[in-house]
Amino acid sequence: MKEWTLSPLEKTCLRWISRGRTVAEIASLEGKSVADIEGYLQRALAALEVRSTEEAIAKANLSEPE
Repeated sequence: MKEWTLSPLEKTCLRWISRGRTVAEIASLEGKSVADIEGYLQRALAALEVRSTEEAIAKANLSEPE
């Protein structure tokens, strides 16, 4: 089974998305720009080889709280 490596912020962004937060809300919560958050999410999708945040959350098993 292939291992995927996500940065802590990529994981955090996916967790926020799984909890219904918007990119703008995540940017505010994390003290980052909207463009930064969009970049983290795009890198997470690429790393996990998926096309949607829903697929990424499922594949990374991030729908459950830490």
